[in-house]
Amino acid sequence: MKAQYWMYGFVILLACLFVNGTAHADNKTYYVDAAGGSDSNTGLSQTAAWKTLAKVNAITFGPGDKILLKAGGTWTGTLQPQGSGTSGSRIAVDRYGTGADPRIDGQGANAVVRLYNQQYWSIGHLEITNQTAAQGTTARSGVLVIGEDYQAGASSDIVNVAVLHDIHLHDLYIHDVNGLHSKTVNGSAGINVVVRVRSDGSPNRVTKFDQVLIENNKIDRVTRTGIMVNSEWYDRDQQGGVRNANRPWTPATGVVIRGNEVLHVSGDGIVPHVSTGALVEHNRVDGYNEAQVDYNAGMWTYNGDYTVYQYNEVSGGKTIKDGMSFDFDNGTKGLVFQYNYSHDNEGGTVLICQNETGGSVTDGVFRYNVSQNDKYQMITVCSGANYGNMQFYNNVFYVGSGIANNLLVNQGGNGVATFKNNIFYNLGSGGYTKKTTWTYDSNVFYGNNVPTATVIPDANAIASNPQFVSPGSGTGIGSLDGYKLQAASPAIDRGVVVATNGGKDFWGNALYVQKPDRGAFEHPSVVNAAAGRTPTSGSFVNNAAYATDGAAGDKNLYAGLDQGLQYLQLDLGSSYAVNRVKLWRFYDNRIYKDVIVQLSTTADFSSGVTTVFNNDANNSAGKGAGADAEYAETSAGKEIVFNPVTARYVRIWSNGSSVNAWNHYVETQVYGIPL
Repeated sequence: MKAQYWMYGFVILLACLFVNGTAHADNKTYYVDAAGGSDSNTGLSQTAAWKTLAKVNAITFGPGDKILLKAGGTWTGTLQPQGSGTSGSRIAVDRYGTGADPRIDGQGANAVVRLYNQQYWSIGHLEITNQTAAQGTTARSGVLVIGEDYQAGASSDIVNVAVLHDIHLHDLYIHDVNGLHSKTVNGSAGINVVVRVRSDGSPNRVTKFDQVLIENNKIDRVTRTGIMVNSEWYDRDQQGGVRNANRPWTPATGVVIRGNEVLHVSGDGIVPHVSTGALVEHNRVDGYNEAQVDYNAGMWTYNGDYTVYQYNEVSGGKTIKDGMSFDFDNGTKGLVFQYNYSHDNEGGTVLICQNETGGSVTDGVFRYNVSQNDKYQMITVCSGANYGNMQFYNNVFYVGSGIANNLLVNQGGNGVATFKNNIFYNLGSGGYTKKTTWTYDSNVFYGNNVPTATVIPDANAIASNPQFVSPGSGTGIGSLDGYKLQAASPAIDRGVVVATNGGKDFWGNALYVQKPDRGAFEHPSVVNAAAGRTPTSGSFVNNAAYATDGAAGDKNLYAGLDQGLQYLQLDLGSSYAVNRVKLWRFYDNRIYKDVIVQLSTTADFSSGVTTVFNNDANNSAGKGAGADAEYAETSAGKEIVFNPVTARYVRIWSNGSSVNAWNHYVETQVYGIPL
């Protein structure tokens, strides 16, 4: 009887092992050689390699296994190995030997590499193509990773999420995939990681992917999308549109798309849809929407939240449907585009597209980006108006000669957006119009068709040359130093503070150095050149060190000068591009008379003198009549901001105050860039 029980258990064990194909011990390395292998071999050494993909596809692999294809080999059809790894022990597909990456030609297959309800896989160092002489009439992909009703039971479950973990796709060269050009969740793509829902009446199970890393791949000449993450579990209020309560929004998490090159795709470039917290960085997209038949952008998220797009370069967008680099699309919240380079796109730079009934777009941030020679419109807006708290700040928008680009528009829906500290540098023929629901503050408008305050109501606008180092000279995201500010730039220290600003500029300089600059560059060399320097005067200075000791918070620690018209002078030690002076006098709301601030290149102020502030209306001090207003002294001090002036010496005049004839300086600060 015991022997019978033992035999029964053994049979059950064998049945379990062979349910899904040939099984084996884990942590083994298998070799596949298209030229010299044989499927009758063990596959466990290079000299005993398997030959075909069919052999690989028949095996259920386990944690730690490696499937290595021989370099220089070519296979046809689909690679679809079975099994899953575990946390910390992926199953890997890679190459061995020297020579070209192993190549798999799909020849019109649905996918060249396919995973279905599998997890903990790493696939890399393959060349993948999926082309036929005629354009495909069904969807084709290079790599297709599917989650579909994973771990579904006897009845549908739309509450308890089944999670597929850890998909790593890297160092793949995917090219010439010519499937059907159809903009759907299951459409053609170079790489598509997608969660589907069965529609055949069998039970459904809400499913998602967690930890998807797509890095260092090259995708070229692909229909339709370069890289896509998507899901059919989509329904929520902010998505709007056609609703389905049986498909609750279940976003992919831990998605990272990094270091990829996407070239010449017929539709979209990189799209992590139905995701939350995705990171898209250091990618290059050049040539998208090349089919020119529907609406596509370079990088965008649909119905997802908190995607961060950074350090990407996007160019070559075709047509104005959409043809722009970036898109705040419907059903999104908290998307951030920062430190990116957009150029030479026919559809412009960025889109706000709230276009589903009941949907919304909120809390988007577009900051510290550079746009060069994009066409049509910098910012395009879809018809929907339910977008809000969209922030555009510290960007550079450069339009070269001969280019028609409307830099600010009154087109599309009237949602809420703010524009601060941007530089619009327009040598082209386009212009500006306002939206009544948009606000504008501290932007630079330089070049052609500079808007009046009526056209763009920006009370702190600057229309002078921002003094870029070499505008229009960008040739790639690593060659944009031409958009740094020269020391003489009027944009330095002239911006408005933006909270939660990302902490650094386009080049990685910390924010802020003194006050914010306008544009994508925060000049790192702005200093208080007066700090610790001992002032002099034409008469005497009591407690001179107090004037520059940094103790502006105590009005009783002041440097005192004689009665009547007197000046306090500072030698900065060397020449600076000075753009700001801040003064604290004895602050009890008294008003000092005849306040004049002068800068000079000579110590005796006999030449090279620039007056940057003067409220001596009747010229009683003999320095010329001033037009600036008198002011009451408060603990906030008096800040005087002006276009940079080359100077080494500073003189500050006054003629007593509304209280008495004495002159006082609690603190004196002079900001500039060393020359």
